[in-house]
Amino acid sequence: MNQSQLIKLGRWLTLLGYFSLLFGLFAWHLLIEPPAKHLISIIIFFQLGPLMLPLFGLLNGKLYTHAWSMYLAIFYFVIGVWYAGHDEDLMIGLYVIFTSLVFFTGTVVYTRYMGKQLKATSSSSD
Repeated sequence: MNQSQLIKLGRWLTLLGYFSLLFGLFAWHLLIEPPAKHLISIIIFFQLGPLMLPLFGLLNGKLYTHAWSMYLAIFYFVIGVWYAGHDEDLMIGLYVIFTSLVFFTGTVVYTRYMGKQLKATSSSSD
């Protein structure tokens, strides 16, 4: 694979993992296993709220946003492990672990190869 194909792969993995995580958590908490009525807004705010922060930058392919989104993916990996530790939440835990790993892998690949490409184009224009 050449560098531009790896950049595309990283971008697609990032977006696939991100939106799978976003919609999966949304569906889980509102449709599949809704919590008590008084907790829905709190859970949605604290679990889906952080995912809203990088949305614009990820959609626009911003390198910096992909770079710091790695930390967000790690945060959701920890949440997935926490869920998977309980028998009744094992399935959502495994889902969050998988989608956060896809999200993380995409951000790593995109950041690495896009950074190399930007560095090569900046040094060739000097």
